[in-house]
Amino acid sequence: MQKKPRILEDLEQIASILPTPLYWEDSNGVILGANEAAFKGTGALIREAYVGKTLYELYPEEMADHIKKHNEEVMHTGETLSQEEMIRDITTGKIKYFTAVKAPLRDNNGNIIGIIGTSIDITEKKEAERLKFQAYEKFTNLANQVAHDIRSPLASLLIIVKSCTQIPEADRIALRETAVSIGDIANHLLNQYEKKEIDEIESEERLPILVSAVLLESLTAKKYQYQKLPVKFDCSFKFDCSFKFDCSFKFDCSFKSDCSSKSNAHFAFIKTEASAFKRMLSNLMNNAVDAFDNQPGKVDLCLEADNAWVKIIIQDTGQGMSAELLNKIMNRTSVTDGKKSGHGIGLTQVRETLDRNQGEMHIDSELGKGTTITLTFPRIKAPRWIAEEIVLCPNDIILILDDDSSIHGAWRTRFESILNENTGMQLKHFEMGVQALEYIQALAPTEQEKIFLLSDYELLTQELNGLEIIAQSGLKRSMLVTSHYADPRLQVHAKKIGTKILPKQLASEVLIKMTDCKSAVKIEDTIKKVDAIIIDDDDLFVNTLIRFIFRDLITDTYHNPEQFLECVTQYTKDTKIYLDNNYKSSCLKGLDVAKMLHERGYQCLYMLSGDIFEESDIPNYLTVIGKTDIESLRNL
Repeated sequence: MQKKPRILEDLEQIASILPTPLYWEDSNGVILGANEAAFKGTGALIREAYVGKTLYELYPEEMADHIKKHNEEVMHTGETLSQEEMIRDITTGKIKYFTAVKAPLRDNNGNIIGIIGTSIDITEKKEAERLKFQAYEKFTNLANQVAHDIRSPLASLLIIVKSCTQIPEADRIALRETAVSIGDIANHLLNQYEKKEIDEIESEERLPILVSAVLLESLTAKKYQYQKLPVKFDCSFKFDCSFKFDCSFKFDCSFKSDCSSKSNAHFAFIKTEASAFKRMLSNLMNNAVDAFDNQPGKVDLCLEADNAWVKIIIQDTGQGMSAELLNKIMNRTSVTDGKKSGHGIGLTQVRETLDRNQGEMHIDSELGKGTTITLTFPRIKAPRWIAEEIVLCPNDIILILDDDSSIHGAWRTRFESILNENTGMQLKHFEMGVQALEYIQALAPTEQEKIFLLSDYELLTQELNGLEIIAQSGLKRSMLVTSHYADPRLQVHAKKIGTKILPKQLASEVLIKMTDCKSAVKIEDTIKKVDAIIIDDDDLFVNTLIRFIFRDLITDTYHNPEQFLECVTQYTKDTKIYLDNNYKSSCLKGLDVAKMLHERGYQCLYMLSGDIFEESDIPNYLTVIGKTDIESLRNL
């Protein structure tokens, strides 16, 4: 008798204590197991009425087909996917609706052997939506018209920005970022009022994503998915400083570069729907592999970036496409060529993702030679939480905190040449956060100022995580090195404690700079001469203000009041200081900060805000100017 995989035994134990539905099926659609919440949700009174059955034994053929197709897509792509599913109650025969979320079920060797899923009953929600539909529909046509009226000139604006090299770079960047924001408004309007089909996945919020890290994650997933096929993955990242590297993809890509350009492709960000973007890449790489028809082949993934645009190029050595097929694709005609499993070639999802995220696609293909697909997105400014460089002094103590011993070896290799050139520099390694804190706190204050802390976030089985270690250390120079870089909670926390985040995947790529730190020990004693200070967390507003209103001024900017207050003694009392009133990552209000600065003797205080104030709320030492009052801003 064949031994049951360990994963199935574990699932049975875990599922039994979960209050939410959990079920799992094999690759043939046979239900292998489920907890009580799962089988009762379908109307089954006992487990045996559900477990051991196929979808076609439980539901009408059309319903079973819909669920089976989704299960096959999950196993084919190796991704976690969701959809809305309709079933007929096994006992009552009534129609029920569920939101189903499913992931690949893997055995101990990493092979996909089925799916595991959970379902949320949304029957009551569907009924409520049906009752609201008539009132809702009358707004749909108007909203669609307004959104499409925005999108048409927006597309033209992006084309003009891309083509007009006569426009100064700073102005082009401002126009492009404004166009991205206008596009967000159009997408939000459509998301609010568009009618949704039953099997359509709702659009998610567009957020900044680090393209290189997402590409590496996608390549790693495809390596596992196609490990039994004779497919080779190569990748190359290019930057405009004319440096290029190539790497053979085995487990993941190992990069070595020291490009100092700000347009380094490794740290290029775009604004997009993360899940849809990942699914788009998955679809395109699946198409590339399918083009080999189980024969040996190669897929090249290239990332190129300059200051304005990010390009993702997927090239395969497969069969290529005929001119007729290519014409159909570019004209958005539905095609299913090259797919034996009936999934379609996924280009519908690709096009929809590009349309919603201001991307463009260009395809070059020739029969017998392969296909090259180029995706282009506007590049956005890197978020403030990202660490693009490590700045060190010759006598620094570099402190590495990570519970993975292999990471210490990687950092040792990374710093080897720098340590050889700077004999006064030290490299210290800790696997326990408490021990690292004890070492730091035992040092004299002057020695603590020499420490640059590089800490992992997840310190397994330890009471404190990396952010808590950084906060308790009180160090002025630190960096969180983690694969959880995309977690918004970590980003907000990192901002609050004044540290930056380095994606662990890019630890080998981050620029390491040496500087003379003789005057850095008492930075508060150094007076900076600037014309203006802007404290505002709206990057687009700040950049526009600097480029078009304060373009001839020397300006310092801060993302929140806490950052500024740490450095306030660097500035003279007559420096003009421009405050917002509300900050996303701070509990301080601009009015509170203005009062603190006035008490310290700062005389030129301005509030740039969209808020409406009562006259009695504004102290006589503070001048309030609306963010849209361009003339008053120019007069300053």
